[in-house]
Amino acid sequence: MNMRQGVKRGITALLALALLALPGCGGDEDKPVTVQPQMGDLVQRVEETGTVVHRDTTPIFAQVNGQILSCLVEEGQTVQAGDVLYQLDRGDLDDQIVQAQLSLASAQESLRQAEKAGEDLRVVSYTSGVVTQIHVNPGDYVSAGTPVAQVVDSRNLKLTVPFTPEDAQSISAGAAAVIVFPQTGEELSGQVVRVYPNETVLTSGRRGVYVELSFSNPGAVSSGTQAQAKVGSAACMEAGSVEYAADAAVYASQAGRVASVAKQEGESISQGQVLLTLENDSITNAIASAVLGVESAQVSLDQLQAKGEDYTVTAPADGVIISRTAKTGDYAAAANTLATLAQPDSLQVQVEIDELLIHQVSAGQTADITFTDGDGTQRTYTGRVERVNDAGVSVGGVTSYVVEIGLEDSQGLKDGMNVQVSIVTQQVENCMLIPSSAVTNGTVRVLREGKEQVVSVETGASGGGSVEIVSGLTLEDQVIVG
Repeated sequence: MNMRQGVKRGITALLALALLALPGCGGDEDKPVTVQPQMGDLVQRVEETGTVVHRDTTPIFAQVNGQILSCLVEEGQTVQAGDVLYQLDRGDLDDQIVQAQLSLASAQESLRQAEKAGEDLRVVSYTSGVVTQIHVNPGDYVSAGTPVAQVVDSRNLKLTVPFTPEDAQSISAGAAAVIVFPQTGEELSGQVVRVYPNETVLTSGRRGVYVELSFSNPGAVSSGTQAQAKVGSAACMEAGSVEYAADAAVYASQAGRVASVAKQEGESISQGQVLLTLENDSITNAIASAVLGVESAQVSLDQLQAKGEDYTVTAPADGVIISRTAKTGDYAAAANTLATLAQPDSLQVQVEIDELLIHQVSAGQTADITFTDGDGTQRTYTGRVERVNDAGVSVGGVTSYVVEIGLEDSQGLKDGMNVQVSIVTQQVENCMLIPSSAVTNGTVRVLREGKEQVVSVETGASGGGSVEIVSGLTLEDQVIVG
């Protein structure tokens, strides 16, 4: 129905303006047709066809571009928040992650090398002993490979002497030994360190096997002193020279300026103990740069790995999938809707009301919603106007406004159904009613004492072919309707 041709209105059955059995009815065709005003209830309605829709819908879209490897949802399916709906191909991302892992490993290796160079700025002794010489002073600049000190271990001595091959076969590392000094006749206890694997031709032309022994310095033995050795019943073939257990130069592994010297000549030093410290800004800066490189590579990897979650599209909330626009094999573009989610109990009715009638509709008004199914069964639902949109929609020169109607019960209704909507815009109880056709420009013709008179009346609400008379008539008046 064209709403500019009039408003569909309903009126309760309490109004019975029957024309039969009233004065002036039947019999004489020349007499005017009259009715008497009746008391009744008037209900004014605006009626139109509406559509069932979901009040709030949530678009579901991909965060990234990618082909859909699997679609795990169908229209009408109920889902819970976190359910996986789509799985996108993340092949390119995995390649980027592998590359980022390699970049991180490279950055970590660069840091390891820089830190190793930094560790070399701390010059340490690789043997225990006494610092016999310091070759540098604080402030001196040294190059890599420069000897900076001499460390001697004179407390521990070693002696290497030959034994006959036959005796050497019965000697093994760890065996007790006796060190003999021919010049003084002094004997010291020692221990076999190792037995050389091969025979050697001695200066005398004989063949022997060298055996290395260790012993403690009682305090007076110096390097170069001649000594002999016995292991069990076996005696060495000839004397050898006593050596200090260590007599080694300490070298700088990196170039730099001497910042500090931790040991002085004559002081004892243990293996691994710092002898002096160097300064090298290039190495220090390289370490700082390598640290930043590792941090940057780690951040890049973390970001890529976190991005992997974007390739799994999940339900943002509990609800029902009311539409699905993408399936397995399709290409998902970022920000494009793949499906639409709605709350299962969020159905409402939307109806477009003509601009000539929209002023009668307001929030809070009740509405009757009817739907006739395929079997011809009519279902009726109760609703209430929740919102009247301010923005109109113009089509063919006619503007209409969308009215949203909430439902008390939506069982049996589905999104997209067409329904009949009847909005109660006004309701007047126990009022005087006459046919609307009897009123012309605020006047009514009546028969009074057999004579026709034109009476001015004040009208109120109207609907269903009837109009409310506020003043101007009585219930005894005969209103001419013909």
